[in-house]
Amino acid sequence: MKFPTFTSNNDDEIPIIDLANPDKATLHRQLFEACSTWGFFQLINHNIDQSLVSSFQLAMIDVFALPYDTKLKLKRNARNARGYFDDELTKRRRDWKECLDVGSPGARDWSVKDFDDVNACLDGFNQFPTLNDCPKFRDTIVEYFDACSRLSNILAKLMAASLGLDDESAEVEFFRRMMGDHTSYLRMNYYPPCILDDNNNDDAEEKSTKDPPPLGVSPHRDAGFLTILLQDDDCHSLQVARFEDADDTADNWVTVHPIPGALTINTGDMAMIWSNGRFRAPLHRVLTNAEKKRYSAPFFYNPGYNELISPLDCCCRNEDGDNAELQPTKYQPCLWGYFRALRFAGDLTDLGVEIQTSHFRVGTQSKHVEKQSLFMKEVNFQQPFDVEKYRHILEDKD
Repeated sequence: MKFPTFTSNNDDEIPIIDLANPDKATLHRQLFEACSTWGFFQLINHNIDQSLVSSFQLAMIDVFALPYDTKLKLKRNARNARGYFDDELTKRRRDWKECLDVGSPGARDWSVKDFDDVNACLDGFNQFPTLNDCPKFRDTIVEYFDACSRLSNILAKLMAASLGLDDESAEVEFFRRMMGDHTSYLRMNYYPPCILDDNNNDDAEEKSTKDPPPLGVSPHRDAGFLTILLQDDDCHSLQVARFEDADDTADNWVTVHPIPGALTINTGDMAMIWSNGRFRAPLHRVLTNAEKKRYSAPFFYNPGYNELISPLDCCCRNEDGDNAELQPTKYQPCLWGYFRALRFAGDLTDLGVEIQTSHFRVGTQSKHVEKQSLFMKEVNFQQPFDVEKYRHILEDKD
């Protein structure tokens, strides 16, 4: 298949895509352009009801307004990736935010009690506030989670179609597995105002030189396949890098201004490997704000834990579709469960390295391909991940 080359019409705004567009060829072309250039787009007519979105936003506000001691009862830990936290590390630097993570239950059935043994999985168990603390919270979050799951399934199939895959292709089986086995999670974020000390004395100046101002989230790429982000219409702090290899200057960062009622979509690391680098997993960050609170909610659509993500054959062939290569395979197979475990471990504690897709580039000297084989032999994806149990494999000892 011949892949078109696109350039953005506006260097300062990410694309807008209408999911209701009846012209599927145009829709596929727009998706390919967005995923291969910015790696971000705003989605309108996404079919998630606005009344559900509003109820979900109110639920977020309610849960973060709980007393701190109450939230700490839901604290995630080295044996459970799900729950409340305010101490996450991104690129080994602490973020300025509070979060609550909720993920697909191991039983794939929300009616099963959250801490029932059948709900165990690599990410652990969901932790919700009590009915007394937040009466309608769990029901609202589950409804919104399921709506994001359905939308993710639609977007993933459209992304496949934009690369020339159809329902008859053998490689589409990957999506059927992901729809049934996805290990997605919903993150609720609260970014409190961050007031910096303007003290101009020498000690303060020396301190600011050593310690840069905090960020809501440091520059990073999302690990999974795609992300559906509900932004805050009032506080615009999300920025995407215009160019991956440019200097970290203000000119390289573009603020994503959300369209009311739209959702912000970005591609992740697994989509970049799967597309052999045709789709871009964009570098992005969240700024702090001295005056405004900010609430947001990314839904991370992720493959099954035991899925080995490899480049599609169609992304490694020439324009005529024969066996001659247009470009070599850029990535070695990546086990999602290993990648996810290391990302979580790096969020929680400093293992000396944060895993990236570059560790799986063909020709690199990374040890992660060997390490993921060792991990696969020891791990049980039906048991919660334990940082200490696997530290001997995951820790960077170089």
